[in-house]
Amino acid sequence: MFYKSKATLAVAAAITSFFSTSVFSQDAIETITVTSNKIEQSIENVLATVNVITRDDIDKANARDLPTLLQSLGGIDIVRNGGQGQNTSLFIRGASSSHSLVLIDGIRVGSASLGYKSLSTVPLNSIERVEIVKGSRAAWYGSDALAGVINIITRTGDSSSVAFTSGADNYTDLQFSGALNGENYAVVLNAGAEKTDGFDVTTNQDLDRDGYENQNVGINARFQTTDFGEFKFITQYSEGEVEYDSSGDDLQEFEKFHTLLGWTKSVGSFDHQLQLSQSKDKEFNTMQVPTAWHKPSNYQTNREEANYQLAVNVNSQWDLAGGIDWNHEDLSDSVNAWAGPDQPKSGFTDETRDNLGVYVGGYFDSQALNVNAVVRRDDNSDFGVNNTYNLAVGLPVSDIGMFRATHGTGFKAPTFNNASSIWGTNPDLQPEESTNTELGFNLNLAQGQFDVAVFKNDIDNLIQWVQGPENVAKAVFEGVEISGQFSLFGFDNNANFTYLDAKDEHTGTQLVLRPKHAVNWTVSKQIDALYLAVEMQYRSDRLSYYQTPLQSYTLWNVSANYNIVDNIKLNARLENAFDKDYVTNVAGTNWQTGEITSNYVGAGRRLYVGLNYSF
Repeated sequence: MFYKSKATLAVAAAITSFFSTSVFSQDAIETITVTSNKIEQSIENVLATVNVITRDDIDKANARDLPTLLQSLGGIDIVRNGGQGQNTSLFIRGASSSHSLVLIDGIRVGSASLGYKSLSTVPLNSIERVEIVKGSRAAWYGSDALAGVINIITRTGDSSSVAFTSGADNYTDLQFSGALNGENYAVVLNAGAEKTDGFDVTTNQDLDRDGYENQNVGINARFQTTDFGEFKFITQYSEGEVEYDSSGDDLQEFEKFHTLLGWTKSVGSFDHQLQLSQSKDKEFNTMQVPTAWHKPSNYQTNREEANYQLAVNVNSQWDLAGGIDWNHEDLSDSVNAWAGPDQPKSGFTDETRDNLGVYVGGYFDSQALNVNAVVRRDDNSDFGVNNTYNLAVGLPVSDIGMFRATHGTGFKAPTFNNASSIWGTNPDLQPEESTNTELGFNLNLAQGQFDVAVFKNDIDNLIQWVQGPENVAKAVFEGVEISGQFSLFGFDNNANFTYLDAKDEHTGTQLVLRPKHAVNWTVSKQIDALYLAVEMQYRSDRLSYYQTPLQSYTLWNVSANYNIVDNIKLNARLENAFDKDYVTNVAGTNWQTGEITSNYVGAGRRLYVGLNYSF
């Protein structure tokens, strides 16, 4: 997390947090800090659409992975190429995975060659909460944040627990979280092991189960001193393997690691923060049966970062913040089996990249007007200078809501795959650029809380593959998000609807894998020691590759939690309760005719049951 908030939000924060569609729970949230602007402020004053998934939400949903939780949010769609651990695409308001920045504890993570982070391998047991900010945030964070930012904050707290879950496809999951707290320190250790045989994720191709396993361990330690401020040490490590159905790799081993050293200190109205971090993202395509056409390869991103920020509380209405951040990416430890004797073994003609960013912003908050503004300058070693900005204005309406308007720009530097791969490179590639506008209104009534957001995101210089990567396209994403949280007939309701029109301006066609309509609705009830929730997810027709239409589908899920005694809880989750058959994506085609030969399919009915002991 980039900035430590001093604000404490009680029930009002829980209410206003849903204005931006918090997940599942209607319970009061004691404290929520939003890092969307790197300036300390309560979530009710953030001039953007923000989602917060809390630890309580994670525990109540009994989901297997993070994409399952994100799928229930307005404006977000998840496309899986198979089951758990398989390749998963994230779309925030239609923009692809590479246009959203993923952070873990404020650290930029993911593959620099692909340009995005795989969310399906992040262990849920390690997460304290997830903050999702929609809209361009490049002026605060730099490259990649064209559509939004997902900040995954690892486990904190003062309680310990052991949890075991078992279910369909020989699924087993054992997780532990232990806390050690003192007057000036807090340490949390989490560890876990997860495994499933999976299911056959494709039709007409490799008729076998596609399994997944993940082992993980992490530490979150904080130490408070009287004279020198607060120090923190955070590290998270996970490793495992995923089986695939494809014409290429059958088995992929992965290794994910990040570590952070942080320091914060307040001196009067000045707050200093310094962070040093390192991360590794490794994927080793081992191949169960190597052939002349498919050989083992290793893709590894090593990343180092340094960030310093100074925030100033000018008075009760004004806050200012400025900072400098440096990011270094290195792919030299990668091994491409197809690299020739005169080519780098990594498969990339350019193996390293540096980016230096400087930003300054401020926030004005009064009863009549809220204003947030920031400007940023990035100097990339490969693609030169990029300037971005973001301006947001909020107009409070008595005590019942707020109008907001946001306009910002963003950019994304070309990935290593596009800019320097031995398979095809284009030295003339330019960064993709975006212009993002949002108009919104949130309303807080006795009957419930509601939010409406109208958005438009134009992305220029969109990189597509022609006879190599080229800046040939412009994409336009526009639509409406409507969300509401309310009680009806004694049941708690959490619902959202998204309309999306995503077009390629170059061809005039709809972009693939983007449904025009999406609905999520969760109805829940607490009955003494029993918590019960029913979820509905609807996705309309959409196009896949080769303009192949994919049919709409509706899925129903049921979650239940029962407190046997105060510290022992029985939980269960039934996914796809009506055993709906549906296709998520195209898996294979005839290379001569373009005919679809195989599809990725969603999982059928699955039941999972678990037991949690806290102490």
